[in-house]
Parts: sequence; C-alpha cells; structure tokens
Amino acid sequence: MRSKHRPLIAICTIVVVVAVAASAATAAVDDIHRARYLEEKVSEGAVKIPVLAQVTYRDALASIDAGNGELAREQLHRSLLYDPDYADVYFTLARIKARALELDAPFYFMLALGALWRSFDSQRFMALNGAALLILVFFTLSLIVSAAYAIKYFPYAAHKLKEILQKRLNAAAPGFAVFLILSVPLLLVPGPIAILAYVTLITWVFMHRRERILIVALITPLVLIGIFDLPVRLAATLSNPTSMSSLIARANDSAANDHLIQTIERTPAPSAKAEKDLALGLLYLRGKRFRDASEHLFEVISTDPECSMAYINLGNVHFLQGDYERALQGYRKAEDIYPLDPVCQFNLAQGYIKTLLMKKASRSLQIAANSGIDFEKGVYAAPVLDSITVLPKRFSKTELWKLALAEARAMPKQKLSAFSLPLARVPLSVGAWVLLVALTAAVVFSRFVNPASLTYQCSNCGRLTCENCSHDDRDMSLCEQCAKTIESVSSERVVEALLRQKRQSFLVRRRKSARLITMILPGVRDVYYERILRGVLVAGLCSLSLVFLYTKGSIVRDPLAVTQQSHLWKTVLSAVGICLAYVLSIRGKQSGKFRSKRGAPSAKTANDTKNVSAHSADAA
Repeated sequence: MRSKHRPLIAICTIVVVVAVAASAATAAVDDIHRARYLEEKVSEGAVKIPVLAQVTYRDALASIDAGNGELAREQLHRSLLYDPDYADVYFTLARIKARALELDAPFYFMLALGALWRSFDSQRFMALNGAALLILVFFTLSLIVSAAYAIKYFPYAAHKLKEILQKRLNAAAPGFAVFLILSVPLLLVPGPIAILAYVTLITWVFMHRRERILIVALITPLVLIGIFDLPVRLAATLSNPTSMSSLIARANDSAANDHLIQTIERTPAPSAKAEKDLALGLLYLRGKRFRDASEHLFEVISTDPECSMAYINLGNVHFLQGDYERALQGYRKAEDIYPLDPVCQFNLAQGYIKTLLMKKASRSLQIAANSGIDFEKGVYAAPVLDSITVLPKRFSKTELWKLALAEARAMPKQKLSAFSLPLARVPLSVGAWVLLVALTAAVVFSRFVNPASLTYQCSNCGRLTCENCSHDDRDMSLCEQCAKTIESVSSERVVEALLRQKRQSFLVRRRKSARLITMILPGVRDVYYERILRGVLVAGLCSLSLVFLYTKGSIVRDPLAVTQQSHLWKTVLSAVGICLAYVLSIRGKQSGKFRSKRGAPSAKTANDTKNVSAHSADAA
C-alpha cells in the first residue's frame, strides 16, 4: 500500500515546494521593485513616499487579518518611515495597543491627531468630508420634515382643490386625483431644494407658528450658502484635483515629475502666478534642472522682492552646484526678510560649514533648533532625509489655504454649478433664490387669504371641512357627516351620544392610518404631531445614520490613495443608529389635537379629544 501512494506523496511534495519557492521568488521580486522605486524617488527629491507607505500599510492590514501581530507592527512602523504623517497607521497602532492593554495606546492616538493637523491634504479632506456630510444630513432632514408636512397638510390643499374642480369647473368628483395633481411637481423637479420649496409654498398657509419657525430654520442656511457661496466655492476648489491649489499641494511633497510640471504649466493661474512659479521652481530643483529652476525663482523675485521662499530655494540651486558663496547670498537675503525661518537658518549653517565659518554655523544651527527645525524635518521620509544636505523651502499649510481661498473667489460660475448639481439637483445659487421666492410668496399669500376660507377640521371628529361644506350647529363647526348624524335630533343627551360615537369611530381609523403612514421615516410622526424638537432630533439621528451608511464616513476620497478601507464598524454603527431612530419614532405618542378654524380647541373639545385619544390607544 505504501508503495502505491509514494508517487502521489512525491507529486504533492513537489507541488508544495514549487508553490513555496514561487511565493518566495514573488516576494523577492516585489522587494526588488520596492527598493528600486524607493531609490528613484529619493534621487528625485520626494519629501514623502506615499505609495510605498500605503502598500506597506496594506501588507500590515493583511498581517493583522492573518493573526500575525508582530509582523503587522513592524510593517506599520516601516510605513511611517516612508510617510511620517500617515494618520491611518497611527490609528491602527493605537487600536492594536488598546486591544493589548498597552499604556501607550493614547499616545499613538494623539500622534494620529497630530498627523492629521500637520498635513494640508488631511485637513482639506477632513473639511470636505465634514462639510459634505453636514450638507447631506441637512438635505435628508429637510426631506423628512417635508414628508411630514406633506402628509399632514396636503389633504388640506387637496380638499380646496377638490372643491374648485367640483364647483367652479363643474368637474366630476375628483377623489384621489387631486393628490396626484399635487404630487406631479415633486416628480418633475426632484431634489431636496425643489421639494422643500414646493412643500413650503403649498402648506405654509395651513401651518402653525412652531411649524413655520422650523421651515424658516431649514431654509435660511440653504439661502445663505447659495447667496454667499464662498464656502461652496472653496469646497469645489479643494475637491478638484486639477485646481491650481491642489496641483501646488501635490508639488509641495512630490518628487520631480514631468507630467505634474506640464500640468502646472498648462493650468492658467492669473491670481496665483507667483505661487505657480514657486511650485515649478521647487519641482525643477528636485529634478536638478537648475537653469529652469533659477528662471522661475528669479521671475518670482522680480515681482515680489520680499519672497523668502524664492531666495532660499535659489540658494539651494547654487549650493547643489557647489557655488557656496552665492548660496550664502541667497540665504542671507531670506534671513533679512524673516530671520527666524528654521529652514533658512539650517541651510545657512550648511553653507557656513562648507566655507569653514564654524562659529556662524553653530549660531545658525542654534537659531534653527529654537525655531522648530525638528518639526520641519519631521515631515520627511527617513530615507529622503538621510540623503539631503539642505532642505528645500516648501509651502506652509497657511499659504496653501490662502491660495485655495483666492482661487475659490476667482472661480467661474459654470464650474461652481457643475460642482453643486450632483448634490442639490440644481445650482445652489439658483436653489437659494427658489427657496427665497417660495418662502416670500407663501408669506405674502398667507397675509391676504382669509383664514375662515381655508380648510380646517371638524370640531367634533377632526375630519377636514371648509366654510362651503361645514355646518355651524350648537356653537360647533361640524363636517357634513357629523351634521347628518344629529340632523332632526332635538335631545341634547342624544346629540352628545351620537357625536361621541361618530368621533370615536373616526378618530380610531384616523389614528391607525396616521400610525402607518408616519412610519415612512423616523421623525415624521413627531413632526406630524408638532413635537418639533423631538422630531428634529430623531430625524437628525436617522439622517446622519443614513448618510454615514451610504458613504461609509468618507464622501470625498483622495484620488491618489492606493488603499481605500471600508470598516465593518461603520456599517454596524449606522445600522444601529437607524434602528434606534425607528424605535424612538415608534415610541412617540399619537396625541395630536385637531384645531377648528385654525384656532385653539375649546376646553370641552380638547377634553373630549384627550379622552377619545386614550380610548383609541386602548382600542388600537
């Protein structure tokens, strides 16, 4: 038997050996490619090497999934050597250490927050995601509130429309058709802004004070954003990878890249010409194209003689060519403009060392250390920092934000519209005027309309009625059904019993239908019954959870990122939030009181309604 199985065992052994050898060979080839890529980027003067950092981080995640914690930690620390501002690595290290109950877990969490704060890219993507998340939540909240008011007040408008079609146009009883007529505009012009404007226009005249305040609170921020659209312009600029501020932010840390250089040269930037030349000079300097770098830096100096960044990088051009005296001239010019610049003082010290002025070099190194040269060096990848003698002067976060703000102010209208259309379905500037016109028209119309001519609720049962189909009997405004019930009845006790029976039967049916239809989305029921604060909180929780579930917490992603993580906890947390919102909405009480002729109910009617509500709750 053993002899029969020996060939099979030999074949399996050979297959395993070949597979292991192939895996080892693949890993070796991969290591060779990474080493060559690292050497290439270091020679091209890159500040960080994000591709290697992200690939190494991806390997660390795979090691964590495989249960190899030690290897994962080693890979995470190696990833930080390539990109010291890679916040995801710090967060992962903090999570690993927290699970192991290690005391330095909070320290790594603070390092992650510090990395987010130092990096312009991290700041802009956090700002973009935060703003987009807030706007999406606000839009979803406005849709929930619009749904609540449409459910509550569209029947009022439908009653009047039905009356017009019947009496003025001699139409047959339209029935449910009036609701279709009212809903057609919502289908033709979709989008949160159009829906909010249309619902406001239709329902404003029937609303009560607190409901109108909520509508105004929803409309006002959208109007302000649309009219004063600088935040939207800034978001459009920051999210556009071809904007000048985004390109210069890439050039700030990138290696010498011919494609990036050509893109920057082709991009018009009349309001940022100096910054454009500085970025090109920085890229040419890293590529050791010293003549091109000098031309762009001299162009900056000719227009702005107080630009210390141009002088420092021009000094680097001469330093790297071995002309240390001219390099010192450039550094001293920059020192006259800003004496405490740590990069200037550090490079000045290197020039003094090359010219054997050791006392001056020691003084410059001391000033650099006191001014924060360690912070400047901390953004560099370790292999890059080991290979350079003088540091290039880069754009600071403040300068990049100012550049983005200036570019946002000069943005054309058509680009702004293209940015806002996917989110709001209409340009935000147009949407602001639509909302403003709708609100103004609704307010003006409500001033001129007679409240008595509107649809209101029967004093007995709460069924919709109006002055043309109601009956004033016994100091009450009764609908046709209630009036027919007590027609030709003279006994007060019999009338009260009949009205109570009618009221109970109708309110029970009404409560059941309201319970069903107001559970479309969490918060609708509370807004429907005028529990405004609770409704807004529940609807806000639902909106935030829905948006977070759909976007996984990241709406605007870095297009240059190699890894895109999707954490399971984000999905679970979003689902829990939605379920909690539904539970809170279901537990909301159905205690709405009907109002007759848009006024407060009388004491008797209010007490009867309260008693019937309690009875209906038991019956339901």
